[in-house]
Amino acid sequence: MKILIRFFVLFAAISTDRITYGAKPVVLEDLTGFDRPVSAAFSPDGTSLFVVNRSRGEVGARRDAGSITKFSVVEGPDFKLASKQFIVGLTAPSDIDFLPVDLAGVAPAGSLILVSGTPLIETEDGRMIKDASADFIGLSLYDPTTGRLIKKVDLGPASDVKLKDENPLVSPNSITIDRSGSVYIGDTGIGGNLFKNRIKAQPVIYRISTIGLVDMFTGKSPMDVGVMKISSIPGDISYQSADDSVFFVANHIQGATKGSVFKVARSDFHNVMKIQTVVRELTALSSMRLTPDGKVLLATNKGELIVPRGRKASRLIRFKPEMTFSTPGKFAILPEPGGAFIIAVPEETGSAGAGKGQRVRIVRVPSKF
Repeated sequence: MKILIRFFVLFAAISTDRITYGAKPVVLEDLTGFDRPVSAAFSPDGTSLFVVNRSRGEVGARRDAGSITKFSVVEGPDFKLASKQFIVGLTAPSDIDFLPVDLAGVAPAGSLILVSGTPLIETEDGRMIKDASADFIGLSLYDPTTGRLIKKVDLGPASDVKLKDENPLVSPNSITIDRSGSVYIGDTGIGGNLFKNRIKAQPVIYRISTIGLVDMFTGKSPMDVGVMKISSIPGDISYQSADDSVFFVANHIQGATKGSVFKVARSDFHNVMKIQTVVRELTALSSMRLTPDGKVLLATNKGELIVPRGRKASRLIRFKPEMTFSTPGKFAILPEPGGAFIIAVPEETGSAGAGKGQRVRIVRVPSKF
């Protein structure tokens, strides 16, 4: 669970006098050499950082060119490259998380789970593919130590494994897992017109229980699947254990793009009437995480970090020196002693081209930001 990184002994040795309370966030380091990094996640014990490289061209994702990069995290924190291409051969990888429980007979707790795939695929001559029906769109499980593929399941339109009511995944872009092990997937629905049997665009959030996951990864269509149809494009999802709720970013794209954050209790997931508004009518939002003390921290499409103030306003988090992020993706949070925390923010665009100018910025945020 991305927002529930456990404190580990390694960082307990860091003295609190290194944390500046009430100060502005500071960039500690830039990790470089990525290929369209769109998501980052710390391992549950905080000793590794994984970065998802989407790899795309001018009009769509590059088939089999996506990857995951792995760093080891040591006292400081310092980031050491463990493997630039820890997992390779991916098409449109979007987001990752880690299983908090065993999937009986399938995968152990701690396994890395990846959601990937899109119909928006670029051909070798730079054009959009005409039919993506047979391309993989689904979930994959990996060993986070070796990168070995454990299991994968195709949930796209050509797969024999179907989600509830025959719904396939179309363009999944985010994933989170609750404490029971249920997986939540945000699907934008964009690009369904590029399948042989066209699918009408419908933004959806799916919830798949551990029983459903075991069914899927053993080749059966899962029965225990929840479907929440929403009216705006989901941008990111995070589970918060403190109130047992799922938070999600949604961008309304009719007219001027407006970003909102909603939450729904795990027990109320099937009831759209129980969705609560956290904040709405902000600028377009890219990603979201919850800080160790439960605050909602948002990255905007413009590259700013903000926190909600009331239902229709936000406060800008200023840096020293002043800066904004370049196309921020789904960032990761690592708690530190005393209430401060580290964020790892992938920046998808870069002036030097793929693999050269794109980076992950490592930032220390003080407890009273």
